[in-house]
Amino acid sequence: MAPAVTMEMGLKELMRVVLTCLPAGPSATAGGSLPRPSSSPRGGGGAGEDRISRLPAAVLRDIVSRLPAKDAARTAALSRRWRRVWAYAPLVLDDSDLLALPAGGGDPKPIQWYAVTDAVSRIFIDHRGPIRSVRLTCCFMALALAQGMLDRWLLRLAAGGAEHLVLVNRPLPTSLPLPDDILRIASLRTLYLAFWRFPDTPGLPRGPAVFPHLQEIGLFHVDVDDKDVEHILACSPVLEKLAMVANFYRIPFRIRSRSLQCLVFWNSMMNELAVVVAPRLKRLILWQPYLRVADSSFRIRLRIGYTTDLKVLGYLEPAIHQLEIGGTIIESGTKTIPSTMVPSVNILALKVRFEIRKEAKMLPAFLRCFPNVETLHVLSHEADEPTGKLNLKFWQEVGHINCLETQITKVVFDKFRGERYELAFLKFILERAQSLLKLVVVLANGDQASVDEMLAKLKSLTTAKRASEYPALLAVARDGDSAWCFQRASDLSVSDPFDW
Repeated sequence: MAPAVTMEMGLKELMRVVLTCLPAGPSATAGGSLPRPSSSPRGGGGAGEDRISRLPAAVLRDIVSRLPAKDAARTAALSRRWRRVWAYAPLVLDDSDLLALPAGGGDPKPIQWYAVTDAVSRIFIDHRGPIRSVRLTCCFMALALAQGMLDRWLLRLAAGGAEHLVLVNRPLPTSLPLPDDILRIASLRTLYLAFWRFPDTPGLPRGPAVFPHLQEIGLFHVDVDDKDVEHILACSPVLEKLAMVANFYRIPFRIRSRSLQCLVFWNSMMNELAVVVAPRLKRLILWQPYLRVADSSFRIRLRIGYTTDLKVLGYLEPAIHQLEIGGTIIESGTKTIPSTMVPSVNILALKVRFEIRKEAKMLPAFLRCFPNVETLHVLSHEADEPTGKLNLKFWQEVGHINCLETQITKVVFDKFRGERYELAFLKFILERAQSLLKLVVVLANGDQASVDEMLAKLKSLTTAKRASEYPALLAVARDGDSAWCFQRASDLSVSDPFDW
């Protein structure tokens, strides 16, 4: 029988998480003013002369493609010169631009699902040119599917050479069957899907010709089988980023990709995540703030195989992650050998409940698996039911940890609450980290009295024994929650996605 695992996330919160993590809409010039038709006779001069209409057609099409879809379509009414501009300009469509606004301005009215769906259909019928970007989050997808509109949209996207697509099934029900024509848009460079049941891939075309240009794919609360994920990877020879958001599975996922650079599992759970072959993988992000495990024996087995370029890993959680490297399951007493190490990792993030003794004891074992870590992030997570705490004596008796004693230059300890077991761990860091240059302690949220109390407790670190001659100690009181977010985690241009 499967272990009792719950995600403390209602439908409203689930929708918020998904919509927050979706890529932003195209950078159209929202609210841009439209050129006015000429007020002077044709060919006349003066202040009313329509000089914009005299621009080359290619320039006009580029201008129109930067406007919100509703304004772009309205340019056809400006003059005869403009009638065919929008119809053949590269289409940039975000259906949220079609929402009705109050007469006096302000936020959009409640979504008019039928009206937006009908407007999108008219746009796909009237537009004849290439398609650059389409973002659909406000359409009534059940209606579009039932009436065959969605099938026609997908065919139009394929014919128009669509490069970027966000397709969200709203409002309800979730897990509608997604037509397999989604796999026939070979021009796609980015694809984000939410609240669908992924097409059954057996029997469908397979190979690099399916998605020859696809660089990013996001599956947000999508009902998908592990074989379908393998199919996607096999069909995407230049794929760099795979994001799984708000997905809850009882099946293992195996990753085999020669091109993948960033793998994100956000608010997601599965029995097993096996990175089998991913030689270019640089970043593996795991974040599960809503997971609550009723059965303490439940683990997500994280298997790290052939990943010679992995630089960033986290958050590893002893509470839920069972780490396996080179076929060996890492336990608190596991003897470290070369086959159980990942020497390429230089940024590591751990989420730990220090009040749970067996979890805190896993920290040394995890650290030994990554001998070349230079930046260590530790997120202190409060336990509902403490089961034993580790004091300074335990940490003093911990054996050699290569990364801590020779490599680590920066440690960030987040959500510090001033507990003695937290101070014991921080003193352990100071006593062992010979190359440490900076220790940053981020205080847990609280009132001014709590902040003052935490700062007072941190003063004991100023007199603690130090292995490094000049470590800088920095205490930070942050307003609100951590800056940690999906966009930062999945942005490969950010060198340290855990940094604030």
